[in-house]
Amino acid sequence: MMNYNDLDARTIRERIDMFQLWDAWVIADDLRRHSFTGSIGWEERSGNQYLYSRKRGVVKSLGPRSQETEKIHKAFHEGRVVNKSRLQTLTMEMEKQAAVLRALNAQRLPTMAARTLRAIRTHDKQAGVRVIGTNALYGYESLAAVLFNAESTATGDVDILVDDRNQLRLLTDDKERIGLTRLIQQKVDKTFRSRGSKDYRLTNDKGYMVEFVRPEPSPIYRVMPGAKPIEGGDIEPAPIMGLQWLVNAPAIEVVVLDARAFPVPMKCPDPRYWAIHKLWLSTREDRDPQKKIRDRQQADIILKLISERLPNFPIDDTFLSLLPSELRKQVPVDRANSLSEPKW
Repeated sequence: MMNYNDLDARTIRERIDMFQLWDAWVIADDLRRHSFTGSIGWEERSGNQYLYSRKRGVVKSLGPRSQETEKIHKAFHEGRVVNKSRLQTLTMEMEKQAAVLRALNAQRLPTMAARTLRAIRTHDKQAGVRVIGTNALYGYESLAAVLFNAESTATGDVDILVDDRNQLRLLTDDKERIGLTRLIQQKVDKTFRSRGSKDYRLTNDKGYMVEFVRPEPSPIYRVMPGAKPIEGGDIEPAPIMGLQWLVNAPAIEVVVLDARAFPVPMKCPDPRYWAIHKLWLSTREDRDPQKKIRDRQQADIILKLISERLPNFPIDDTFLSLLPSELRKQVPVDRANSLSEPKW
């Protein structure tokens, strides 16, 4: 039976400390990627010294040696040393905090899913992706300070919804574009492979799958900017009917813990939309019968969580009036029938 339990006070406190460390680390790493990649140094030209910046193979003169360029040179090198030291210190603190959380049995999200989400966040901090499958439960439990039981969260893959209205802009430290396949192979697990051209799924040697999906366009032949692969040979998110409701839903952004108790950024759809979408899936005639049962169970547990722990996500008249009719008729409340039909 799918269920959840409240987190104890000690675990909550230690999680908060870890999430604060993560916030500080992310700020420092974003600064590193923005301001301290490449090199800045003096070079001689025609007997005079000039300050040059080198990034991504692009060489740029910052001017002849002067008080101003001396300040630029000093700020870059001193700032990079300070930034590197800060990242090292924060990393060590997170390692210590993770050990404490492991002692409290606070580990959660599977490692491959965690590494994938961290890699995407690091290389595109504005990435329009959301976790929508079973792993979204880790986001909702973090939001509500509870723990779902193992039956609720068991899965062998992670489903990532891509907002195909805009293409992902994944960049290396050298500001070069990189595709999803190369990124995951380099930063997550080199054994991840697709099944062939135009595939939407990567699978590693242990059978773990990372699947990328997107809403089915309307009309079906409409070309969406984010549907194209980022580079040649890259995977392509699969168009799936019904996902437009999740990509249009408000998003929640939380930090969860992975299987080693390290922090992971996660963006998920508003839990109300997720649960009602699951109810809709459970009624689909073309849905696998076993998946339909699990869809219904997961929808029920999230609706229970909303009712008992998330009063800031009310399923009230205002919310119901925003739903498209196809989803609205799935809501298990009698008063939905008394509302005027929304215009969609």
